[in-house]
This record gives sequence, structure tokens and C-alpha cells, in this order.
Amino acid sequence: MAGKRNREKAYLAFIILFLLPEVLRASELSDFLWRSVNFIVLAGILFYYLAKPFREAILNYASSQKKKVENSDREAKEAEEKWKETEKRWKELDTEVSRIKAEAMESATRERERIIKEAELEAEKIKKAAEMEIEAIYERGTREIRRFAAELAISEAEERIKKRMTSDIHKELINRYIRELEN
Repeated sequence: MAGKRNREKAYLAFIILFLLPEVLRASELSDFLWRSVNFIVLAGILFYYLAKPFREAILNYASSQKKKVENSDREAKEAEEKWKETEKRWKELDTEVSRIKAEAMESATRERERIIKEAELEAEKIKKAAEMEIEAIYERGTREIRRFAAELAISEAEERIKKRMTSDIHKELINRYIRELEN
């Protein structure tokens, strides 16, 4: 049905465009009328065939522009949300940095106390070792002095005995020793 109408319109356009000019060529008025009719027919044909695509093109363009605006609004909202999230993370980061600093200070204090305690224990060990070494040196020195004093006393006693010892005293000591062995 639509194809038949289009055919009829095409025949009418053919008649108007090609046959009507021959009839109206007789005068200037007819020339003006012919041109006017020709323009109206041409405008009508263009309007008939181009109105729908032109309208669709305009609607498509408007729709695409609307989508672009909606997309840009959505992207702007997303960007704002990301910005807020970033600000929040920065604030959390400041808090986290403060917490880490506090933990580091606490850890450093504990480590300092541990090192001081270890140093005190090590100093105490060194002090005890030094005291023990001093005591050992003192004991060794005391033994040396006693041994030296004993040797000196023995040597002195031996000298005195040799000076006092006579052959009579010597014989008397030997006899006493023999008697003691016999008993």
C-alpha cells in the first residue's frame, strides 16, 4: 500500500516537473509561477523524503548529547567520590603515621631500656670477673709471700743451726733420733 502511494506521488512529481513547464511557458507570469511551483514541489519532495531522516538525525544528536551530559555528570560524581575517598585515606594515613611514630617511640624506649639493662648486667659480670681476678692475684701473691717467707725462715733457721751446730750437738741429735726409732 505504501509502495503504491509512493509510485503515485512520483508520477505526480514527474507531471509537475516535466509537463507543467511546457504548458506554462507562455509568459513571464507563467515563468514566475513555474519557478514558484517548481520550488514548492522541490521543497515538498525534499521535505517528504528528508524530514524523517533529518528529524531522526536531530533526535539522535540530542540523545547523544544527553547521554554525554549524563555520562559527564556520572563521571563528575565518581570523581567527587574518589576525591572524598582520597581525602579520607589521607586523613587515615595521618592517623596511621602518628600511630606508627608512637609505636616506634615505644619500641625505641623498650629497646633502650633493654640495652641499658644488658649493659648493666655486662658491667656487673665484668666487675665480678675483675673482683675474682683481683682475689686470685691476691691469693697467689699471698701464697708467694708465704712461700718466700717460709723459704727465708728455713734458710735463716738453717744458717743459725749451722752456726750453733757443733760435733757434740750433732752426735747427741743422731743418738736421740735413733732412740726414738727404736721405741
